[in-house]
Amino acid sequence: MLYLCLKYLHVIAAIFLFGFGMGSYLYLIAASRTANPQVIAHVARMVVRFDTWITTPAGFVQIFTGYGLLRLSGLPISTDWILTSLIIFACVGALWLPVLRLQNRLWRMAVQAGEAGAVLDVRYANVYRAWFWMGVLGFAGMFVIVLMMVTKMTPGQLLGYWL
Repeated sequence: MLYLCLKYLHVIAAIFLFGFGMGSYLYLIAASRTANPQVIAHVARMVVRFDTWITTPAGFVQIFTGYGLLRLSGLPISTDWILTSLIIFACVGALWLPVLRLQNRLWRMAVQAGEAGAVLDVRYANVYRAWFWMGVLGFAGMFVIVLMMVTKMTPGQLLGYWL
């Protein structure tokens, strides 16, 4: 029963990571496309809050429940799909702190522009571009991790299976 409870929490945490993360990502993209500093500031503030208070803790739940599942299942950490998913998870996690910082910068830049009645300049565009591409990389990694969770195969094993 403990295994099933941990598995349930692990899946829920994955849904939160993916769902809230993707929602935040898409909302900030949509807000940025308006080029309206007030809209961007409002949305970025919510994105920073949700990613700090919901998405980040979900990542920690993933770590703890994944470890528990690993221990209860008796699978070695060196199992191909587990090790590969951990490496990708670490890479995605390494993007996370910079992403949060960039979101904070986007928020502050939008607030400052809104208060000054100014338009967002090239600095905003540069920070936004870095944030956007880090998001693309992070979500690509998350898609692969979920694929491995479902199939219990690495991407290389899947390609060999399909070919």
